[in-house]
Parts: sequence; structure tokens; C-alpha cells
Amino acid sequence: MRKITPDLTAELFDYFGNPRHERLGEKPAYRVETFRQLVELVAGLSFKNKDHLLFYRGQTSDYRNKAGVSSFYPTIYRGDYLSRKDLSERYRKLKAMGAMLASLAEIRKIEGYKEIKKRKYIQWSILQHYEVCPTPYLDFTHSLRVACSFATLNNTTNRAYIFIFGLPYLTNRISINSEHDIINIRLLSICPPTAFRPYFQEGYLVGTDGISDNYDVKGELDFNNRLIAKFEIPNDNSFWGKDFNGIPKNLLYPENDPMLDLCREVEELVTE
Repeated sequence: MRKITPDLTAELFDYFGNPRHERLGEKPAYRVETFRQLVELVAGLSFKNKDHLLFYRGQTSDYRNKAGVSSFYPTIYRGDYLSRKDLSERYRKLKAMGAMLASLAEIRKIEGYKEIKKRKYIQWSILQHYEVCPTPYLDFTHSLRVACSFATLNNTTNRAYIFIFGLPYLTNRISINSEHDIINIRLLSICPPTAFRPYFQEGYLVGTDGISDNYDVKGELDFNNRLIAKFEIPNDNSFWGKDFNGIPKNLLYPENDPMLDLCREVEELVTE
């Protein structure tokens, strides 16, 4: 994917340095104390970066690569010593699970099964979002509140992290931008209505277009190429204050979800 240079507000420029010369991912995250403060900072970034649509990820940690830079690989490419053989095996399993998902959706007459059967993008998106197996996509959200809720969910530390990314503007429910080599899948538009999780999470899946188990440089698959800013937030109720609140786990991961049941069945049927 193409690397971008973010345009920072004066406050963040003073902290991170000039992004044309400094590697933003090497810096510690910028500390914010409240959700209101975070919204205001992101509003400034959105205004400054008009050529990009901002998306968010909430994480319990700021994961770094061996060079000490924040790193965001899709699940299928993770691992310091990932061989071509291992990667090919991951893709083999992904394709097998996608085919099984399409078959079961048709047998169960899941609404939208014809599209699931026809499009691997939809199969892989469902498998990624329901954490069935590694895929070439990375989860994002267009909701800052959702990102913050994920960052603090099941987090036993006193801090959490929010990452801001600049992606191309959407053109369709599956948007492919050949100039930036990015595919962005709007889950709310492509998942069957019985898949509740994507609707509560306002989820998107993004990957590098045209890349599978064959690539020239692994770094081109790392979404640190699209990183605009990163923030550290406190993992306690003081962050939300009296005017805001996080989204509880039972809404982010609703149990009464027919697609979740279908994905669990796929996991049972497709073995290693």
C-alpha cells in the first residue's frame, strides 16, 4: 500500500515532530485524559487531512516491530519468521473455511447466502470479524467510541491505545483504490442482517489490494504506512466522565448472533 505523510495540528506537531522527517510510529503515544479531549484532537486531524477518511483502532498495547515502530499487520501476515510455506498453508486453510462457510450458509438458507457463495471478500470478511482464522484484512471502525471501548475491554493495565489511520474515501460497499493499493470493506453493507456483531461494532475490514501469499516486501502490508496519530488513554471511568460511556461487551460481542453460531460450526468442521 502507498505510504502517506500525515498533516498534524500544531499541538501534535510539537509532540511528534515533523512527519516528513520523523517516524511517528517510533514516538510514544500522545497522552489524553478524557474522551472529550480525544474527540477534539481527532476533529483537528480530520480537518487537516482532507484527502483521507479517518478510521480507528483501539488496542490494549502499542505493538512494535523489531525496529521499534508501531506495527499493524493483518492477522495472516503476523509473525517475525513467517515462511512462504507457512503463509501458503494459512491461505489454504482460509480458502477451505471460506468454502465451508458458503456451503453452510446455503444449506441453512442464511439471508444473503448467494452473495456469500459468490464473493470471497464476504467469506473472508465474516471469518475475520468472527475471529475464525487469520485473513489478509485488518479490523477498523469508523466510530471513535467503539475504538475506545475495544481498547479498554478485557484490559488489565491502567492504559489503553487509540490509533488513527488515513484511508481513501469510500466509493462502494467494497471500495478498491488502485492508486493506494487498498481495499476497504464496509461490513454493514455486505454482511447478512443475521450477522449482528458488525452492526454493533460499526466495523470495516481493510487490506492491500491484489496481495495474497506472494509479495515483494512485507513492510508494504503494514498499516503503519497509513498511521496519522496515536493516543494513550487512561483505562478507568475518568476517561469517559459523566457525559459519555463505553459500549459494554455484551453489545460489542452479542451472543444471540446466528452468524456466530455458523462460524463456530465452520471451525468444528474444518480441521488443521
